[in-house]
Amino acid sequence: MSAKPESIKSPPYVSFTTLLNSINKLGEHGIPNRIDPSVLSGQSGSTIAALLSAFKYLGFMDEAGTPDASLRSFASADADGRAEILKPLLIEKYPFVTQGDFDLAHATSQQVEKAFRDQGITGSTVTKSVGFFLAAAQMAGLSTSNYVKKAKGPKTGFGGAPKPRKKRVAPSRKLNDVQLPPTPPAAQSPSQLLLAKFPNFDPEWSDALKASWFESFGTLQKMMGTETVKGDK
Repeated sequence: MSAKPESIKSPPYVSFTTLLNSINKLGEHGIPNRIDPSVLSGQSGSTIAALLSAFKYLGFMDEAGTPDASLRSFASADADGRAEILKPLLIEKYPFVTQGDFDLAHATSQQVEKAFRDQGITGSTVTKSVGFFLAAAQMAGLSTSNYVKKAKGPKTGFGGAPKPRKKRVAPSRKLNDVQLPPTPPAAQSPSQLLLAKFPNFDPEWSDALKASWFESFGTLQKMMGTETVKGDK
């Protein structure tokens, strides 16, 4: 069997923000004399593996985990100092998109992704690797094409003011939806009460019953007329 070719380091695919946060944490406590999983605790195993790979690819440490002077310089530098360190580093480590015939300032997203695939990257790792590079290029001040999706800048701090919660406003009720109390009936006079109970006229009645109905109805009308006159006074 032929010997396997020497493995080629793949571009970082971890979140660039995660890398910066790890470097900031190491810088706060002092860069250790060896970068291994124990100094990156508190993160998942896959994230730690991706971070170690990123440190090696960028030259921040060697294969044995010994940190490079560039890591110490980067950890202690301010924003401008980090940009000065990162820009030549990216040009050196990403020659397939920063050097030669590749025009990063006018490339399309597909061209950039193809350049990363040509490095042996496949699947969703391509998108992650491109995202890492674009975020790093943004910090370094490298010119990237407007046709390539820009990465969100890394957060400079933690937390932040919480977003104000929107107050829930009760929906306005239409007038038709509001149930009003029933209107009390108007006071009725005795004659009006009698009229309400007065039987309706029936043509089928006998002549005597018809005469009696008309006589009673006339008397009731007189009573109502008398009440009206008293009320007007």
